[in-house]
Amino acid sequence: MNRIEIIYSQPLEEDVFAAMKDIPEAKFFTVVPGVHGRGYSTPKMGDPVWPEVNNLMLIYCESDSAAAEIARRVSKVREEYPNEGLAVFTLKG
Repeated sequence: MNRIEIIYSQPLEEDVFAAMKDIPEAKFFTVVPGVHGRGYSTPKMGDPVWPEVNNLMLIYCESDSAAAEIARRVSKVREEYPNEGLAVFTLKG
């Protein structure tokens, strides 16, 4: 089982969903809106100083190849928006 975590800046949501639309294993997901944090881009804290927020998408799938494809597509979106916050993590369980 693979747990895939995609953390993305809220403005990228449409692009992330578009990247996943034809991957059957990504059909079922959970989105946690309004996630605060700091990565390699500007902080996303939802406050007056750092007003933006991130979202977190969780996808569980059995297929290692599907997990790799999801990560590849997220990387392609990251290439399009190098200054926005976007990360993908795959945890095998």
